[in-house]
Amino acid sequence: MKKLKYFLALSLVVLLASGCEMVAHYETTISSNKNVTQRIIVAVDDEMIEGMLSMENMDEEGTTYTEDEKWEMVDSMFEEESDFDYEGFTKERYETPEGLKGYQFSKDLGNIDTITGDEITFTLDDGTIDETFIMFQKRGNNYFTEFSAGEPVDTSDTEGYDITYNVKYIVNLPNKAISHNATEVSEDGKTLTWDLTQSLDTISYEFAFSNNTVMYIIIGVLVVCAVVAFVLLNKKKKN
Repeated sequence: MKKLKYFLALSLVVLLASGCEMVAHYETTISSNKNVTQRIIVAVDDEMIEGMLSMENMDEEGTTYTEDEKWEMVDSMFEEESDFDYEGFTKERYETPEGLKGYQFSKDLGNIDTITGDEITFTLDDGTIDETFIMFQKRGNNYFTEFSAGEPVDTSDTEGYDITYNVKYIVNLPNKAISHNATEVSEDGKTLTWDLTQSLDTISYEFAFSNNTVMYIIIGVLVVCAVVAFVLLNKKKKN
């Protein structure tokens, strides 16, 4: 999260432009096979990039820039973010049809049980992911987490300007959440979103993986019944 705040602070130098959007997403995805991945997305829209280019080059208003020039500017913004590489994150370009450009940093954390323990040490404000951090606790068959959301993103310096701060923490779950304090929930209840421009004390959610034991028992019973019925039917035919 400190890195996301650094990126936002860096972008303030061109916030005299209007209609700009800044995106900073911290995303956790938990698959049905218990694998956990982390992804960090930081991006800005073309209008902000063009504003930075115009300011840097002292160009006239309305100057057109190539895609290569825009990406050169984006790359210069992320030179200080190279420490992600040393933390085991994979860095790749991020681009959307709407004109957002930036980078995403992703890391495979492996099985959820390797980051589950007695005491949660992960906090969004720090964002440190090393070999010892704990993100979840077990409650019976359920997985639960609650950690500090950190200070909300400060937007006071840009009041009065047409600027959109899209700063969120997102969790993608394998099943509908049992409990949570998210500010936004998808229709299926599997994707939870926290708006980090709001004042939040903690981020918390609880979920469970599907228990297939009952389903396997039912399937087994049906198979046995089918075999018995087949045998009985053959006996009747022989008689």
